[in-house]
Amino acid sequence: MDLKFFKKSKNTLRFFAVFTIVVLPIFFYLLKVDTRLPIYNPIDVNPKLVDASVRNKAKNHTVADFTLLNQNGDTVTQNDYKGKIYIADFFFTRCQSICIVMAYNMAELQEHFKNDEDVMFLSHSVTPDIDSVSVLRAYADKKV
Repeated sequence: MDLKFFKKSKNTLRFFAVFTIVVLPIFFYLLKVDTRLPIYNPIDVNPKLVDASVRNKAKNHTVADFTLLNQNGDTVTQNDYKGKIYIADFFFTRCQSICIVMAYNMAELQEHFKNDEDVMFLSHSVTPDIDSVSVLRAYADKKV
């Protein structure tokens, strides 16, 4: 092999070495996938949906510990969701506006994740005095 070729290409080889050392880490950093799940807050979507008294509270709201009855009359707590990713929404059975869209979107998500044992869903009624077990059961049957 002719060493004159390498002597002539010394500057080009240095350039490629520096380029590789500098550019490749930047390239991989830009392609790095964030593995954290995003947390969406109502105020991020539409501040009008959030009561004015809590608009300036800390972000990344979490659902507090709970004990609820589901549409089957079974008790459900946060322990039923321990170690799982769960998607929570809030609704009431007599809602005729945004709840219809939310129910559709939840059904789409449920269909997508139906075979994923790590993902669960939880819908909280915001009117539990009206949404009794029998009302929730009828609502669930209607949505199927």
